[in-house]
Amino acid sequence: MSTGPTNRVVTPLVSGPIPLYHQLRQALRDRIAAGEWRPGDQVPTLRELCQLYGVSRITAIQALGALAHEGVLARKQGKGTFVAEPKIEHGPVRLLSFTEDIARRGHVPGSRILELARIPAGQTIAARLQLAPGDAVVLLRRLRLIDGKPMGVQNAYLPDDLFPGLAQMREPIDSLYRLLDVRYGVVPAKATEAYEPIVVDDEIASLLGVRRGVPAFSVERVTRDQRNRLVEFTVSVLRGDRYKVVLDLAGPGL
Repeated sequence: MSTGPTNRVVTPLVSGPIPLYHQLRQALRDRIAAGEWRPGDQVPTLRELCQLYGVSRITAIQALGALAHEGVLARKQGKGTFVAEPKIEHGPVRLLSFTEDIARRGHVPGSRILELARIPAGQTIAARLQLAPGDAVVLLRRLRLIDGKPMGVQNAYLPDDLFPGLAQMREPIDSLYRLLDVRYGVVPAKATEAYEPIVVDDEIASLLGVRRGVPAFSVERVTRDQRNRLVEFTVSVLRGDRYKVVLDLAGPGL
């Protein structure tokens, strides 16, 4: 029997039909799932794992590598291996605002307004909202937060003629969809989203607190309201290390 860094007594692993590194990977995963190690906590070193579970260094390296590949652990050069922040899953669900979506998943949503202004629509924005180039739109640019940590940068463009006074608002805007409903009687009813993998530039990296060039998702959303009017075009950049897309697929027989 060995005692680990968390003073938990464990039984050394035994060779059998299941490879040792699989056993160790599952043992570490179970301890994380049980809350023994939380996101941001450092896990035992290779030497400690070898002593704790009675395995070789190669076995410990394989187990940690597999968990890092799965996104359960994160390696930090020169510091060690840590429990990774859980990724926020996104799949085909009913249309929700960022605030509603994150809150229903048990996290605390937040945002910081980076820019709120009335601007002329460029070619792309005008095409998405079926406006003429140069027509006025409201730009709402926000840093989106989950549990106080930066998750993405979001630019929302809305037709100015549908939302008079929005560009001059001074109150905090936590949920844009709630504001559109309460203040303007506009209820977002359906949307189309497109996802594209990108790498972040210097500006986005600085806002998200990541390195330049790390992977991210660029997400475009075009939203219509209950009267089928185009009311919003949004471009978001979401951290690739905190976000994943999950799709439910069915065969032709279902």
